[in-house]
Amino acid sequence: MASELCASRLLAPYFGTSSFVWTNIIGVIMIALSTGYLIGGNLADRRPRLDILLKLLLVACVFLFLLPFVVFTVVQWLSSLMQNLNSSFSFIFLGSLLAIALLFAPPIVILGMTSPFLIRLVAQTDHVGVSAGRIFGLSTIGSVVGTFLPVLVFIPALGTGKTIMLFSAALFVVTALGFTAKKSALLSVAAVVPFLFPIPEARQTPGKIYSTESAYQYIEVFDRGSFRYLVYNDAAGFQTVANKHSPFTGLNYYYDYYSLLPFIFEGRPKNALILGLGGGIIANQLRYFHPEIVVDGLEIDPKVIQIARNYFSLSPDVSVFNQDARIFVTLSKKKYDIVIIDAYTQQIYIPFHLTTVEFFTKLKDRLSEQGIVAMNVSAPREDSPLLQSISKTLRSVFAHVYLFRIPMSTDNIVLVSDRGLDFGLLGRAAGTELQGLARLSQPLFRETEPDSQYEPLTDDRAPIEHMVDWEILKAGIKANKR
Repeated sequence: MASELCASRLLAPYFGTSSFVWTNIIGVIMIALSTGYLIGGNLADRRPRLDILLKLLLVACVFLFLLPFVVFTVVQWLSSLMQNLNSSFSFIFLGSLLAIALLFAPPIVILGMTSPFLIRLVAQTDHVGVSAGRIFGLSTIGSVVGTFLPVLVFIPALGTGKTIMLFSAALFVVTALGFTAKKSALLSVAAVVPFLFPIPEARQTPGKIYSTESAYQYIEVFDRGSFRYLVYNDAAGFQTVANKHSPFTGLNYYYDYYSLLPFIFEGRPKNALILGLGGGIIANQLRYFHPEIVVDGLEIDPKVIQIARNYFSLSPDVSVFNQDARIFVTLSKKKYDIVIIDAYTQQIYIPFHLTTVEFFTKLKDRLSEQGIVAMNVSAPREDSPLLQSISKTLRSVFAHVYLFRIPMSTDNIVLVSDRGLDFGLLGRAAGTELQGLARLSQPLFRETEPDSQYEPLTDDRAPIEHMVDWEILKAGIKANKR
């Protein structure tokens, strides 16, 4: 279990953590375990000797210990093999499948051999059930420890590389005890050795100025010319883009357009809530263009909050809450004039619990009488199942749903309100720095009627990742055909 959890984190900087990647991780590890069970049972019947199993386990220890040092080289090699596929889906799915098979299948096969081998060694003819039960019971307890400790303790404190090295060292101790009685010396070695080796950078990103691992993701900050970027995991997209010389991104990203919302609001908005603060570019823009508005920001990852302060100059006037957006919306009593939903995982997945009828119903209670909700939905086409399903869900809660498709982009800003919105109010931007953006945007907002073939998303059924993954798959197939 520790190896499986570390596999997802070790490969996340290159392939992400989409359902495709998790399918490969679980599938390959299950196949490897099954192979190990079969090989271990046959070998144990032919050569039932403990020293054979111990030597094999030592090989697995070495294999696991070296993984953090070779993963980058292996991924680079696989990338060179697949460079002609011209498909991001092919790289994500096939690349992660091959990487997991090469890096994790061999040690997992050996670990799978352990249970049948031990049962053969310790079981007596009339006590096979007792012996098997004891071995599987102990192994399950070990799996529980290997599940909770990496996630709750070691990965946040040490990082993925050190964690997998630590568990391989622990396996080495258990294995080596079969060869020697010097237990205290072995324990000391296991505790110290992982910290003697510096872990190489997970990814060599040009312009990188900072990288770290959090309990949620691998995080990077890097500069490209006049722009600073915040990315998570495989960098399938940018979590935040900031222009170091202007409040505008100037790259036709959707961030800039949120600053138009106060002009659409009937009257003068007093406050705004951002669900998914990221690097804080939206919050900074609102504070810059509309300093009279009080801005609150929600961010679930505490390390991202630190990064927003240290690397993206997040305004000290923005109140930041380290909390899940759904929990905040449920528990808060404050009313907001403007709510912006910009929460993404992997840059491409909106957390499913922020797309359902139940969530939007709770969010509606957080709105003032004239309140507006705006969210970005990345979809290549207007008939995208993702965009249509979210629009249908919003329509079941709010009276009016509007769509603004960012020119020359796959981003769509969806606006909702219980009162009709007058986009002629964008003329109030005249004489401000937002005048040009307002003039461009005004004719592009339109009220929509979602396709009746789609059902509203609910807490019980909201297959957001499935919808996005199939969009990626379709795009990959089209790219390969071209």
